[in-house]
Amino acid sequence: MNKTVAIDKVVGNVQLGDAPEQNIDSAINEVLKLIANNEFEPSTRNRTPSADTIEKINHNQLQGKSAIIRQYLKHSKKVEASFSTIDSTIPFGKAKVLNNLNDLYYEALDFVEIEYFTGEIDIEEVKQNSCLIIEFIIEKLKNTAYASKNKPSLKEDLDLGINVVVAHAFIECVVLENPLCCQ
Repeated sequence: MNKTVAIDKVVGNVQLGDAPEQNIDSAINEVLKLIANNEFEPSTRNRTPSADTIEKINHNQLQGKSAIIRQYLKHSKKVEASFSTIDSTIPFGKAKVLNNLNDLYYEALDFVEIEYFTGEIDIEEVKQNSCLIIEFIIEKLKNTAYASKNKPSLKEDLDLGINVVVAHAFIECVVLENPLCCQ
């Protein structure tokens, strides 16, 4: 068996074996674990979104991601409780997670090549790319969650947690655009 690796023109570090970030805890994973460990109370009826939520979904043309909003509505109490608890275990834990989500939003804007740095964000471009932007944020969070030391033990908990945290960030106007700012 040949154990030789040929590397040509590399920018940055080359890791052979475990990546260093796998030995570091992540604030988002603490929230995901709290959500997973919070008791689930099955609801016999579905909560309907508020008028503000429906307006945000319509404003951002996010109908293609309504499923994560529905998940959030089912688990919103768990998300709120988890965010309340995270601040007691990690200083400014909720703010760190929400700031990270906001940073990922701007990375997503870069990814879809929407200008934001020199002026106002073109809401029409955001609308055209809203589902892709949300998917970008979800995938980046999954990568962080899987690469960190303190990940939840079940994939289903991780997937659900990421979906509801991203939906929470959308509801709180941390990601995508608030219809009130564009009137």
